[in-house]
Amino acid sequence: MPNMFRFWPVICILAISAPLSAQETTEPAFNAKTILALKNLQLLDQRLYTVGYRLVSANEPFCRTKVAGAGLLLHDINQYGDQAAARFALGFDGPVAINAVAQDSPAANTGLAPGNDLFVINNLAIADIAVSNQELDSEVPAYRRLAAVNAALENALNKGQTQLTVSVGGIRQIVTVDPVQTCPSRFQIRVSDDRSASADGRMVSISSALAEYFQSDDEFAAVAAHELAHNLLHHKDRLNEQNVNRGFFGQFGKSAGRIRETEIEADRLSVWLMANAGYDPQAAIRFWTRYGKEHGKGIFSASTHYKWKKRVMLFEDEIAKMAAMGPTSGKYAPPLLTADKP
Repeated sequence: MPNMFRFWPVICILAISAPLSAQETTEPAFNAKTILALKNLQLLDQRLYTVGYRLVSANEPFCRTKVAGAGLLLHDINQYGDQAAARFALGFDGPVAINAVAQDSPAANTGLAPGNDLFVINNLAIADIAVSNQELDSEVPAYRRLAAVNAALENALNKGQTQLTVSVGGIRQIVTVDPVQTCPSRFQIRVSDDRSASADGRMVSISSALAEYFQSDDEFAAVAAHELAHNLLHHKDRLNEQNVNRGFFGQFGKSAGRIRETEIEADRLSVWLMANAGYDPQAAIRFWTRYGKEHGKGIFSASTHYKWKKRVMLFEDEIAKMAAMGPTSGKYAPPLLTADKP
């Protein structure tokens, strides 16, 4: 996609959404590129979060571990280097706000939207949430408050119906959210010029450059589902137990072979996750064919991953297995998730 067109949707949004009062008053002077980058990042977060929510909610029946979800992604003003620009571009009034809301989620059904500030979770004020404990000390300082707020929100949702005090258009109101059960995993856009994706057991991360490379939400889902599969299959724990070297020397010998096994499993499971969430599994074939022809190997050009042609064959085999099995109540039971279930 030519750079000159990359941000045109953001420009339209800024032009349409600017109120007359903002046009009639003098606003602080901000770098236009910074504002566009922040808005574009928020759009990518919204896109990924909707894809991710569909994947974890649709496949919940097949996940052994489940968590309560509402379909909303929070962000903290502290995570932005230029806080003044972030407040202007993203609508922060308080310290923590809603960054993205997944379509057709409990949060969306209540009318919550990006830009709403969050002030209270049930009776717990955001300002009163402790941000200093041993668990939070492992977080990057700028993200500690956000981690604490996310933990408090998850705890409340796991107990059931949750009341959120938010600011909508500067007016505070209480919204009641009825959570649903989902598979466990979070999703985030990582700002980077390289096209990459990763999973750490809890979080799926997709680089902003890769997110902008996708030609459809189905392709977005293909990569998100692959990384989600790593988390659902506990690949990080398995590799740790096997003392697998995931640095430079992990590209050779037994370590490379064991990493490649997890990559094959993630590819196999990904198309089942996609189909259950209503995405076209053929998009995995389309994406890797296009990417492979342009770049040769997969996202990681190492011996730990199949080359793209072999990867496409694997997808074709799994899609054929799904077709032969057929759905039950509209869902395909993924063998890799159901094999060890009681």
